[in-house]
Amino acid sequence: MDARRLRSLRLLRLVLLGLLVVWFFSPPAWRYAVPLWLPFGAALLLELQFFVGGLRSDTPSAGPRSRAPQPRDLQEFGWGDEEPPEEHEPEFWESAPVPRRRPDGRRIRSFAESAVVLAVVGLAVLVIGGSPGWSSLDRQTQTRFERQLSRDAQAIAKHPVVVRCDTSGRHVGAVQEADGLAEVGGRNAWLTPAICYRLYRARRNRDAVSFSGTGRAIAVLAHEAWHLRGVADEGLTNCYAFQSGVELGVRLGLPRSTAAAMMRQQLADNPLDSSGDSRYLVPGGCENGGRYDLYPGLKRFP
Repeated sequence: MDARRLRSLRLLRLVLLGLLVVWFFSPPAWRYAVPLWLPFGAALLLELQFFVGGLRSDTPSAGPRSRAPQPRDLQEFGWGDEEPPEEHEPEFWESAPVPRRRPDGRRIRSFAESAVVLAVVGLAVLVIGGSPGWSSLDRQTQTRFERQLSRDAQAIAKHPVVVRCDTSGRHVGAVQEADGLAEVGGRNAWLTPAICYRLYRARRNRDAVSFSGTGRAIAVLAHEAWHLRGVADEGLTNCYAFQSGVELGVRLGLPRSTAAAMMRQQLADNPLDSSGDSRYLVPGGCENGGRYDLYPGLKRFP
């Protein structure tokens, strides 16, 4: 393998490893959009190229070897069909060449590099492939839980609705920069697989699992349910969602105190979460006893 090609392949290896690292730490929605086998299959193919190229470069070239100048050298630098100068003894040209020493160190280093890369790739496959997620659930379980999410959203929307976990990425996800989407006053809503799986774990484990992450997932479902009910204003929808999220968390099986604490955190984080888009900032009056208090008789908010 020539030096230029070797440098190109090593650069490609670094780029590919960089992409693997980005993919590994990317949001779940991005990882759902890219199949697990794609980045790691590309890495394996590249390492096989290194391996085969290394073997081929160590294979002796065909034809006899000698001390004599190569035909191309003779044509370019002289002698050609002429006899070599007399001071060069014919025995020198015809004698066997000094045995070539194999570049064992270089070969071992090449194999070691490939082994390290393959080990990193294998570890990532083991960690990510073994990590549970929405895609790890069988289709029957997914369908059953989507029906449960639809019933939870319907309790807020006050009319029949359908909530789907959008594995296709056509409605929500990294491209749309949205964890959820709903038809205002309509029947259909979509959540990212990551949000769906957080809600599934909360219902299955009957605990918070990840306090902030689970609270965020509950708020997203409640937010889209209020859109389905007909509320279009994003800030007001958030205000209502944080309040309804308490009861929604209880429906998922969480203790009321835990669900309330989650929604209080979501309300407290709202200014920071909405810093990029003021439309999502809750309006004035979203407070205990305020204009938008859904339960003015309660002392807590939300």
